[in-house]
Amino acid sequence: MSRRSTLLALVTVTTALVAPPAGAAAAPPPVPGAEVSPEMDPQRAIDYWTARKQSKADATDLPENVVIPRSAGAWTSVPNGRRLTPGADVNGYGPVRRPYRQAQSSRATGRLFFLDAAGHRRSCSGAVVRSARGLLVVTAAHCVYGVAARGAQARWSQHLAFVPAYDGRAKTADERAPYGVWGARRVWKPRPFTGVTPYDWDSVYDLALVEVGRRGGATLQEQAGALTPVRNEGGRHTVSSIGYPSDAPYDGSRQLWCLARTRSWPGHALGGTVGGRLRTDNCHLYGGNSGGPWLDGDGLLLGVLTSGASDEDGFGYAVANPLGRESFGAVIRRADPQGVYDALSVEGSGAGGRVTATVTMRGLMAAARVPVTFTLPPGARAGAAPGCRAAGQRVTCTPAMVRPGRPVRVSVPVRARAGATDTVTVSVTSTFLDPDQRDNTDSFRLASD
Repeated sequence: MSRRSTLLALVTVTTALVAPPAGAAAAPPPVPGAEVSPEMDPQRAIDYWTARKQSKADATDLPENVVIPRSAGAWTSVPNGRRLTPGADVNGYGPVRRPYRQAQSSRATGRLFFLDAAGHRRSCSGAVVRSARGLLVVTAAHCVYGVAARGAQARWSQHLAFVPAYDGRAKTADERAPYGVWGARRVWKPRPFTGVTPYDWDSVYDLALVEVGRRGGATLQEQAGALTPVRNEGGRHTVSSIGYPSDAPYDGSRQLWCLARTRSWPGHALGGTVGGRLRTDNCHLYGGNSGGPWLDGDGLLLGVLTSGASDEDGFGYAVANPLGRESFGAVIRRADPQGVYDALSVEGSGAGGRVTATVTMRGLMAAARVPVTFTLPPGARAGAAPGCRAAGQRVTCTPAMVRPGRPVRVSVPVRARAGATDTVTVSVTSTFLDPDQRDNTDSFRLASD
């Protein structure tokens, strides 16, 4: 975003609710679609992006919405009480400790260079995401697909090159790109992201995956590491936002971070519905930071920065699209067909006046706030349990996170009918990414004491 202006989110909530006929089972939502770019030449992108061109790349423009004229006077800032980052500047950002290869979060985060639809040299941020391919970078869709001018046809960006742990202030080429420059081969975006309408900026579809080519037979993931994606739909989290803002007062040469607390924020989706996103008032948006990762306290990838505002008092904020069903789910199933994602399973047991569920995740993805629902037999009553809520014979518990290889146990006290031995059902809900949903449900016997 080379101009100094503020783009304000235009959020329109027009949700239509249609009840299914009585007794009819709700149809599963359609699997979201994705589109892929024509194949590109990775080496051509690497050759194009010399160190000088990298240093001169401008921040990408955001899809236009409402442009708010900047009021006279000095640029506004994040109020002192909202700055959570140690040593933060007035916009909430602080420098990541150099060299950037010290921490996994900064190694996997990098600067994404490209030619936009108008042929201008631009940059965004991005991060290596865990995959079976080992070659995938997640970023914002508006960085890889857009229009040259209002009314023009949308086009894919060209000469995309990703530099993990990019350090534009380093003295040598090896320090500036410690893991090399990686040229793109293909790019995927959700099909509903058009790059044309003003709603793209505020949509849940502003997320993309870039596949880079190998270097010397090695994958990007092997060289720089990768972040574990978390299937989630936004909400309240404490996050670290990392990236390379390049609008003034920044120049894209340094990796910066911002500590933030998030809340739910609406976004446009097909049919006029509203999907969940992540918003914070602790960091202001600056161009070039688009596509940068938002990580939880364990370094898990919750979303990527896509929109917000930087320079108007009362409007300074940042928004990320979470790795949800309609965005990340749509592109990862196409970009990494051999990868195992959202492979949830549950096993139940009943003993000692309690019902217990063991929830397991296999593969490459974690999941946040997975509902675990017990269906109790008639006459059985559930007691109180942290994070659980009862409604009739159903008790739903929501563990904060289910990570690959780390089973989570949920237990609820239950009083069964005297002398009865009844069946309890426990279930979890995964998405279309789950390769086998038959283990999403389990049944077991509950005997009275």
